[in-house]
Parts: sequence; C-alpha cells; structure tokens
Amino acid sequence: MEDIDWDAVRRRLYYGNRRQSSQNDWDKRAGSFKDRTRDRSYINQFISLMKPQKNWRVLDVGSGPGTLALPLAALVSQVTALDFSEKMLSVLRDHATEDNITNINTLQLAWEDNWEQDIISHSVAIASRSLNLPFLRAALEKLSRYALTWVFITDRVGTGPHDPGAFAALGRTLPSGPDYTYTLKILQQMGYHPSTDFIKDDPERLFPSLEEAYRSFCWMFPSMTGEEEKKLRDHVRSICRLHPDGSVAMQREHPTTWAFIRWRPSLSMNIRRPCNNNRNDL
Repeated sequence: MEDIDWDAVRRRLYYGNRRQSSQNDWDKRAGSFKDRTRDRSYINQFISLMKPQKNWRVLDVGSGPGTLALPLAALVSQVTALDFSEKMLSVLRDHATEDNITNINTLQLAWEDNWEQDIISHSVAIASRSLNLPFLRAALEKLSRYALTWVFITDRVGTGPHDPGAFAALGRTLPSGPDYTYTLKILQQMGYHPSTDFIKDDPERLFPSLEEAYRSFCWMFPSMTGEEEKKLRDHVRSICRLHPDGSVAMQREHPTTWAFIRWRPSLSMNIRRPCNNNRNDL
C-alpha cells in the first residue's frame, strides 16, 4: 500500500470527473457572498472543532469573502486571509471595515504562487472548502510548512456540495470524484496522523428570495440550456417554502457533509515519497 502514489491516483480521478474553478469564476460569484449568515451552522461547527486560542496567528488559505476570517478575528490575535480572487478579498475588506475589524491582512495569492516573499509562519493554517485542486499533496505540504502548531482543513464527503436532487431534475449525471478519504491517505503517506470529525450542514437554509435560492444552485451547472434553467427553477421551487416577506426556506434532501481534518505539522514521521515522475509541486 505504501508504494501507491495516492496523490497521483486522486489526480487522475480529479481530472476525469471535476471542473476546477478559475479566478474569474470566483470573481463572478463574489457578489453572491455578501450575506455572511447563510453558512452560520458551518462556521459555528468549524470554530467549535478548531478551538481557537487568543494568541494564535491564523493563515486562512482560500478565505473567500471572510467566511471564517471575519468571525475568527475576534477570537485570535491576527488573521492573514489569502485568496486568488481579488473581488472575494474586496468583499472581505468591506465587511471588516463595516465591523471595525483591524486585525485581518489580505493577500491575493493562489496555491501555485510563491508565498515566501509575503507570508511568514503562523500559529495555525486553515483551508476551509478550498482544496478543489489537482496537486493536493503539494498544497498539504505548503500548509504544513507555514503552520507551527496545527493545520485544520475541510474536504468534501461523497458528492460534497453538489446536490443529487438538482442533477436528477436536469437529467444529468452527478460527477463523482475523490473525496476526503484520499486526503487522509495522502496525509498518512506524508507521515502525519490526521484525526477527522464531520460537519453537517443544516438541511434547511434561508434565502432572502426565491431567486437567490435558485442562484445558489447555478454554480453546479456552468452552462445550461433554457429548458434546463426551467427545470432547475422548478426543482428549487419544489423544495422551498415561501414566507410572507418574500424570503424562502429551502429544504435540501441531501444536505452537505464535510470532513474536518486536523494534524500537527511538527509530528511527521517523514515517510518516503512514492516514486512519481509527474509534477506534483505547486
């Protein structure tokens, strides 16, 4: 088993089944992330499992609009929010200004960029739902390199945030692909002893309007025909309950589950790297 290059195995599954989001994709989605309360259950569970300390300096890689960086700022000494989407970081800075938060630094960097000129070691590093990338081992090594005490990540379980009901409504095949089990294998092969908990999204989510509820599904389908758009709207309408003020409560049949994985970067046993001639550094 130790001779299997799990990073390469995962990469083949990744390229065969998943679409990697580009910076432009996330820039386009930035406006829809202005509501900071929609992921409250996820945020609370992540922070509860993380158990932040007041003296921590936290590196948040793939921070997005500050989903975790903003609430963590009140609980730790400093947060460095790193993302490759400047528009996401702009949303984060707007919220920080609005809430008079002054201990968050933002950096526009991607996983594959050279961080050495901009980032120093932090107490902990986190990567929340931001590991949709082909060269996973290199990303995990990078997180471990810049964290002194802990690394905390979340990775998808099964189909992750892709909703089976929506794919069935459109008559599309739900793409499969590598989930957190491959991440655990790669970490173990790196010599770490990761531990895992699970974060389960609330089955019911609130949206200010039916249109916002519909848009929360559109990222799953980058291109739709007019007929598919109608089918998706019908599906969303069928799982939503309309309130008198126009807001809606959406009841998903398959709420998302995330694997919360932690490890101590200083405790690697330095298990040898499998033989692999492919590029796997960022």
